[in-house]
Amino acid sequence: MDSQETSQDARTRQSFDVARSSDPRAGDSDQGKAAPSQGIPDEAPGTPKFGSSGRDYDLGVPVGPTPAMDFWKALYGRRSVRRFKPDAVPRELVDQVMHAGIWAPSSCNYQMWDLVAVDHPEINRRLAALSTQMGNAPVNIVVSYGRDFSEEAWANIQSASAMIQNMSLAAHVLGLGTFWITQMGHAEKVREIVGLPYDRIVIAVLALGYPKTPTKGPQKRRPLSMVTHYNHYAGRPIPSSIDPADWPPDLLATYQRARVLNGLRHNKPRAWEVRAVGEALERFVPEGRESMADGSQPRLWLDVLPCTGIVTERLGRERRGFQFEVAERSRDVAEWVSARTYPPAVVRGWPEASSELPSPKDGAYDVISCWFRLEDLAPGDRPELIACLARWLKPGGKLLLGLVNQRSYHVLSERLRRRRGGPRGVEYVLSPDPNIGPFQAVAPAKIEQLCIQAGLQLSGRLGVQATPPVEEVEFRARNFAERTRTIARGLGAVLRSLEYLPLVRSRLGRFQFRLFVKPN
Repeated sequence: MDSQETSQDARTRQSFDVARSSDPRAGDSDQGKAAPSQGIPDEAPGTPKFGSSGRDYDLGVPVGPTPAMDFWKALYGRRSVRRFKPDAVPRELVDQVMHAGIWAPSSCNYQMWDLVAVDHPEINRRLAALSTQMGNAPVNIVVSYGRDFSEEAWANIQSASAMIQNMSLAAHVLGLGTFWITQMGHAEKVREIVGLPYDRIVIAVLALGYPKTPTKGPQKRRPLSMVTHYNHYAGRPIPSSIDPADWPPDLLATYQRARVLNGLRHNKPRAWEVRAVGEALERFVPEGRESMADGSQPRLWLDVLPCTGIVTERLGRERRGFQFEVAERSRDVAEWVSARTYPPAVVRGWPEASSELPSPKDGAYDVISCWFRLEDLAPGDRPELIACLARWLKPGGKLLLGLVNQRSYHVLSERLRRRRGGPRGVEYVLSPDPNIGPFQAVAPAKIEQLCIQAGLQLSGRLGVQATPPVEEVEFRARNFAERTRTIARGLGAVLRSLEYLPLVRSRLGRFQFRLFVKPN
């Protein structure tokens, strides 16, 4: 046997012993057999036996409940579920879900898949230690495929994906919810924990359980006309690059609209970013905490390109002495942000304006804020936005910019993210959370120069978080392998000892805030 196949440690053997002792399908025939001294068992716990007919093929007869549901209702009604009830799922339902899976198409009809349904709390706890995403449901179905089968054009992954789609639809019909997990921390560790042999590669894990809350109504999808073509592609693709220079403004607006409206809600601001923004507000705009007096002239605050609205929502809650407006690239996103503030913010448009989304008013605003949004503009487009910000300010008004410093640990973290073999793509680029899209840290000195050229006066500087906070390290490393997590924690602890050395935060702080004032 390959040495890689015999690398299971004692904990794997214990997991199988525990699972076997609680498995009602492990009958008397297993008793009295001597367990192997090492390696995976010859037969996994709960392995189904062939029927009395001795057939070694499946006839497509359901193995569990099959409630009727219209196909199209099932297709359009299925949703991904991230929060599950702790209630156990009967194995007859789990079996029926997996049975639906094996009737998916596979490359050359090889069907080289193997499934391990984990419903034992201890084994699920070990899976959750690899990735928190595997700690939410009472059942995790580990989906594997033959390691050296159908590798050309990723046909093995395609085959397993078809199986997962079948299982997801079947679960929905059975009143269950699923979540398709690809961030497993370490797929080989997952394989070892559930006892799969080396010649099986883990493709994904499907979390399965009863939804904790009812699924919401239909989600918005990109229009069919935008993503389909006949005979020859005739569209404009959303760029895959994280470089803002590769993104035309209209495609960036389309992408951000889709991300915000199609289910990505961004309702969980990150604690370390909240602290950074809070420090800037305390330093530069401490006024406006009390509600406006009746009949008083409202002071106007314009939040520019808030996208998810996380910061805008906080501003509206903590600075009630201002009336808020938001400027966004599309009406849908502007209205989404407006709905998060109370009272709802007035919506404006930039860079395009219309009768439904008019431009911000020139010389009208007491405060304008722009949080980490210059970073998703091409360098050549930044002067235009800064000139607009200066034009919209009233004399004596304040402009508050939040920037990510290119001389900070952010740039190194982003390089490591792209090189470590984990999630890549523009959706995983490191950026503060109101950002969605391409992102590149900036040189604060260059932004200062652009603002001064636009006629503004620099009034204050603040730099914070020169080293990664504990919460950020835990968040970024939550789906890493345990060894990598340990290294990240140790490195973060060493760096934090340098945080408060003279000039470190002001020059190397990841978050840089600048206050500008428009001369009277």
